[in-house]
Amino acid sequence: MTITEDLEPIEEKEVEIIRSDNWELPIMNLGTGPYEWRPKTAVLPYSLFEGPLMTTRTHGLNLAKDLLIGAHGPRGSTKTLTLSYLIAKKMRSGLPAWTNWPISFYVVEPTCWDLCDRHDLCQTCKTGHKTYYESYPLNMDKLYTFNSEISSGVVGLTELQYYAESRTSGRGQNRMLSYQLMQIRKSALSFFYDVQNPRWADNRFSWSDDCKIFCKDVAKMNYDIASVGHELKEGEISHWKIRDISGVLTGIEYDESGIEYGPFQFNGWHFWKIYPTKWKIDVYDAVYSMKQNSDKADKQAALGNAISMAINSFLDEGVTQVVNTDLWSRASMLSNTTISPVAGGKVLSAYGIPKKQSGKRGTSGKYIYDLSVLINDDEKDK
Repeated sequence: MTITEDLEPIEEKEVEIIRSDNWELPIMNLGTGPYEWRPKTAVLPYSLFEGPLMTTRTHGLNLAKDLLIGAHGPRGSTKTLTLSYLIAKKMRSGLPAWTNWPISFYVVEPTCWDLCDRHDLCQTCKTGHKTYYESYPLNMDKLYTFNSEISSGVVGLTELQYYAESRTSGRGQNRMLSYQLMQIRKSALSFFYDVQNPRWADNRFSWSDDCKIFCKDVAKMNYDIASVGHELKEGEISHWKIRDISGVLTGIEYDESGIEYGPFQFNGWHFWKIYPTKWKIDVYDAVYSMKQNSDKADKQAALGNAISMAINSFLDEGVTQVVNTDLWSRASMLSNTTISPVAGGKVLSAYGIPKKQSGKRGTSGKYIYDLSVLINDDEKDK
């Protein structure tokens, strides 16, 4: 007789899954009680994405640009709520979003909202004009290896420290994520992340930031209840202070100006239902993603770096129309390696660089890449 003979076998229960358009969501990850969340339940009026409070230049953040934004603050300071709002703005403008937490919402269009006074029925209304938005699950391996599927949109990463911890700055995925951030302008990606303390993440990410938003939950601060009119719930109103790290917002880098803009007030309660506040990221995936693909990723990084150096050298010379063979030759020379036209072409395609076949004498039959798409408006005006 063994020690286990009298023990009843433990029955493994299947994890209940909620399915949306793009996600398979474990129900245990969606909160309970007042924190319970389900996709396709947030219904927002179109006016939340317009007007002086929430324009494309929200608090000086020109979201029409491709930006790297870090949100920081103590636990429960509305960091992820802030990111979810910024990403929702990008999605509303027609861009795809890849996130490691789900974002899901409807927007009631003016043709419906302005003509109806029963806004309490918007969620269940079957005839009204509503537009649905939902983020895609972020595949970290595709991000690390510069997959062309992740371009011309916005990436959102909550709890960055699990993916790019400061203590492992030499790890392959840190190098890859750092390089991907430096290529934002060329891959037409915005990258929004949060981490409580900037020092918890690899320093390369802070150096790459365009701006930092320091968040606080007003409900946890000293505030005048009489002026507000009621006792605030957690996350109802957020307090922002913004630093223009790269100078992309104001024209002056934070290191030069030392200016911290704000405080600004963000009425986050409008956006409570667009994401699950109790969502838990897959830490195993964060730590071990790319474990089997590090060699491939390192090769991709070398290739991307070579192409980037060649592109920048042509732009520095004022050349924007480049024959494909000249581009491969320049990239090979600068990187001291051989660049395959097929592999190089995939990188340029991921960056969204258009090409056309040349009909000019001497280059007939060859392709011309138009690098002018990589020049921002300010540079074009010079």
